[in-house]
Amino acid sequence: MNIDTRPDSTTDYAKGTFFARLRDAVPEAWQGYIRHPFVRSMADGTLEPARFRAFLMQDYLYLLNYARAYALAVYKSDSFEEMRECADIVAGILNTEMAMHFSYCEGWGIGRKEMEAHPPAQELRAYSGFILDRAQAGDLLDLLVALSACLVGYGEIGLALATDRATLREGNPYFSWFSVYADEPYQTLVRTGLARLDIVASRRGGMARLPELTRLFSTAVALETDFWTAGQPGMA
Repeated sequence: MNIDTRPDSTTDYAKGTFFARLRDAVPEAWQGYIRHPFVRSMADGTLEPARFRAFLMQDYLYLLNYARAYALAVYKSDSFEEMRECADIVAGILNTEMAMHFSYCEGWGIGRKEMEAHPPAQELRAYSGFILDRAQAGDLLDLLVALSACLVGYGEIGLALATDRATLREGNPYFSWFSVYADEPYQTLVRTGLARLDIVASRRGGMARLPELTRLFSTAVALETDFWTAGQPGMA
């Protein structure tokens, strides 16, 4: 399938943002992430269900660490408003997104106890370890850059797949999953995240730090790409 993610695409709501500078500095890596075979096979419905189930269980474990990282973002924040925004994200992950994840996974025959008992894959350990390291060792800008590949990437993928005429809709067991990331609530989160990154970058010398932040972002994209196949031997 052909996902249009060129800079002039209607999916490029990041154009002109600090995030776009990071993304456009590593175009091949970014395309490899958002056009990954796992993504394409979800779009046409050919992804093996066992692989998707494995991904869902690893994604639950990732969300726990994602919440931990944003909890540290509260500590790293400079102002009351920043602290409240980050705290709201933590609450949203734990109270809303987790509930949605549990409900969705039940439809795939995966219970909460099974997810909690599932061992973390090597890809998850690498990605979560990287994010939590940045959350502790870096400043708020480092952390937001590390998290941006996931936040914006899923929004871009979801919107592209949901609007692509080549995407299989009827009878596609994965359509409802990636449609969530195309819907307005998540797209609003993306726009908010892009604006927040712009503000923090302007306050914390983002342009002067662009080379080091680009390297950080490139690592995050590589780890996010690997996570598509977390716990799924034989798929690349």
